[in-house]
Amino acid sequence: MDNDRYYRFMSLGITVETTPSDLTNSELSDRLLAAAADLFAEKGYEQAGVAEIARRAGVTTGAIYSRYTGKADLLQDAVKNHAPTEITRLLRAEDNDQSPEDILADLGAHLLDELHESTGIFIEALVAARRDPDLAIVLHQLAAQEDEQVEKILEAAKASGSIDQDLDNLALVRLAHAIGYGMNVTRLLGLELPSKDSWTDVINRVINSFAPTNENDSEINGEK
Repeated sequence: MDNDRYYRFMSLGITVETTPSDLTNSELSDRLLAAAADLFAEKGYEQAGVAEIARRAGVTTGAIYSRYTGKADLLQDAVKNHAPTEITRLLRAEDNDQSPEDILADLGAHLLDELHESTGIFIEALVAARRDPDLAIVLHQLAAQEDEQVEKILEAAKASGSIDQDLDNLALVRLAHAIGYGMNVTRLLGLELPSKDSWTDVINRVINSFAPTNENDSEINGEK
């Protein structure tokens, strides 16, 4: 059975078992990782078992153990493939013509969007990483990739004059992470959210505060 038909059945709650020989390597990997990501996000890493992942994927447990040493190994691969960062998703979707400051503003505004399906598995991975050094390395690599993407945007914004050259990139990147990760936790806790207009206003003011110091600031403050 091809993967399109398989996923249609799965969306209806129908489990269809196939054998690895019925699938290409790519199809088998896609099914295993999709099933693992769904179950880890749905039940948590500790509660999701290999046998259940196999059933969800419509294959035998042997198909999993022929590729992975166990659940921890599968989680690492699932995180790599199913937990792209918000900035990665946004940069893929947005036009390349956007200015750096507009991209930063959009990143902030998108924090009020519905939680992406990958957020659940990412949170589970964060918890599991405390006991799994290899998984911690995977998450560190994902965060490092996001650091590089944000830093490129910051450098472009500095080049355009919208961000002060003297501001430290690492400090700005960590602030972006603190806001982004913090909002994810806020959403998961079900806390009340501000209106989109109010949130956008605050984000824009934060971004505008990074601008180079205006030569006329002293006059505005009553200095001569």
